[in-house]
Amino acid sequence: MSAPARYTVDPAKVVSEIIDGEAILINLANGYYYSLDTTAAEIWTHLQAGRTAPEIVSVLRRRYDCSQADPEAAVQSLIASLETDELIAPGMPSSGPAPQMLSSDEASRTPFRPPTLERFSDMQGFLLVDPIHEVDDTGWPNVKPEGTTFGRA
Repeated sequence: MSAPARYTVDPAKVVSEIIDGEAILINLANGYYYSLDTTAAEIWTHLQAGRTAPEIVSVLRRRYDCSQADPEAAVQSLIASLETDELIAPGMPSSGPAPQMLSSDEASRTPFRPPTLERFSDMQGFLLVDPIHEVDDTGWPNVKPEGTTFGRA
């Protein structure tokens, strides 16, 4: 049996931000954007940190009361959806020690709620024509000096 995979996110293709516990992801290659609820955003954060599915399930079992839900099936389902939409890709197999994981307070565990991922296409045309740009100190758009054509002065 092979070791569980760690997943990678291509920063040239996918950008994400967590806002008030929810994650917003944008696939710059296809123009879709995604909303991940709190549980899915937590799993997304663990995936970005290089944790495998079994490691994430272990964290969720310690953090939440899982008596009414199966975190293993939920994590596998979310990973499959993220892969299908090309938001993550399997990276190197797990080897060596797992990344450091935060401990949780067993006494304050809330019920585990399966993660949800929503995909939106209403901004697809805009994102494909004018994708999100990384901005440096010069701002965006960078206005070329007069007389500059095709990157030459």
